[in-house]
Amino acid sequence: MGPSANVGLVVGAFRVDIAARRVEGPSGAIELSARSFDILCALLSRPGEVVSKEQLLEAAWPGVIVEENTLHVHMSALRKALTPDMVATVHGRGYKYAGPIPLQQAAAPPVHAPGRKPVIAILPFDNLSGDPEQQYFSDGITEDITDRLTRYRALAVIGKHSAFAFRGSAPDFGAIRDKLKAEFVVTGSVRRSENRIRIAARLSDAASETAIWAEHYDRPLADLFDLQDEIANLLAATIARVLEIEIAARVGGKSRASLNSYEHVLRGQWHFDQFTRPGNEEAIACFRKAVETDPQNAYALAWLAQGHINRWCTDFSDHDLRYGVGLAAQAVKIDPSDARCFLTCGWGQLWTHGLETAIGSLDQAIALNPSESDALADRALASAYECKTAEARNWLVRAVAVNPIPPACCTETMGVVEFVENHYTEALPGFEAFPDGAWEMMYALACCGHLGLEDQAKAILKRFAAEGRNPDFLAGATREPFRNPEVRERLIEGLKLALSF
Repeated sequence: MGPSANVGLVVGAFRVDIAARRVEGPSGAIELSARSFDILCALLSRPGEVVSKEQLLEAAWPGVIVEENTLHVHMSALRKALTPDMVATVHGRGYKYAGPIPLQQAAAPPVHAPGRKPVIAILPFDNLSGDPEQQYFSDGITEDITDRLTRYRALAVIGKHSAFAFRGSAPDFGAIRDKLKAEFVVTGSVRRSENRIRIAARLSDAASETAIWAEHYDRPLADLFDLQDEIANLLAATIARVLEIEIAARVGGKSRASLNSYEHVLRGQWHFDQFTRPGNEEAIACFRKAVETDPQNAYALAWLAQGHINRWCTDFSDHDLRYGVGLAAQAVKIDPSDARCFLTCGWGQLWTHGLETAIGSLDQAIALNPSESDALADRALASAYECKTAEARNWLVRAVAVNPIPPACCTETMGVVEFVENHYTEALPGFEAFPDGAWEMMYALACCGHLGLEDQAKAILKRFAAEGRNPDFLAGATREPFRNPEVRERLIEGLKLALSF
């Protein structure tokens, strides 16, 4: 039995908000997984007393058999997040909270005040299987989606304990709005029948009580836990993407002065996703305003970095490339738990720091958020530069699998994969989809050169000249970080042929 969900606890220099499932330290919010937070609550409910391993496992994984090593991992995370001496191991018996006496105080209500992120509540999925024993699976799906959505830093996710208080087949949207201050609500159900399972999910507007998005997934019932992981990843990524589009549409009509930092980011993302040169400039202006509104918003800083790095792709601006990588490095320092910060850093590092450094950053982004499709797509590009085309295709398959609207960069990355494999005809359409980009047109021209497509090459160059743009395609080609220099030489060779038409 953990602490009451209606109180907060002051624990030395830390504050534990039970309702919001949030821990704050001297330097701000501390990132904890949902399981680690459950373990912490179990320990704080009996300060100074030994809590057995079995009791802790039941508190964090009710009804699920989990190896003891998993508990050790979460204990290490707790000690790292707090202080090592706050959690003591009692050998042969369990663990106990050994820090300052927890003091109760009223928990702050989860109000969506100005400057806060959009708030979403994930209600427990209904078990429609007719078998109470399957409740653990539907609850597990809910918990995993909640845990994964917390990794999308533009959203504030209501904690599991608060959301689970609204268990029921007919959600009371009025009560959810009043008590949780949630703007969006996720509901769902799980139905198991013989050897198949159907999982349905719905994203609703809490104010109008209308559905924004709904989908169901039918799967064969093989390894239940692998299935739970797959569906949770897919649902979290889908919900995050749909919400990003929905919120961006809503903030589009607001005055710039009325927007908070995260809303400026969402407006900027909408412009960025147009994948045009003017759209990128509009996006940079929005991201800059987001950072000005909240200089400690690492997510906003990472997106500002993304806009500047994108100027390398649109115009081969070396200054913006290096400036953007520097901004991304600052974002990583502010919030080293944000996947967006690492993926932006890794993307720029492909051209500034080399493949090994870039891959390290991208792998860290994926470790922080395995459902971040942009990170998966950028990791595919890194594999293409390593000339590991089969690996690159696998990364792209993962990027598409977790996103109902796959990143547009998947198209151009597949073009690079085809180019590495000498498939110029197949590569060309992937680059032609982005006519504003100097980087993409560099590859398009090289393909035209190798294929002898004189008219298409001339049309590309004529369009750039009409816009008053004269990017140095050959200089850009020399910067492409292919592990095998032969690929870069083919890129340069194709460009020279196209430029000579």
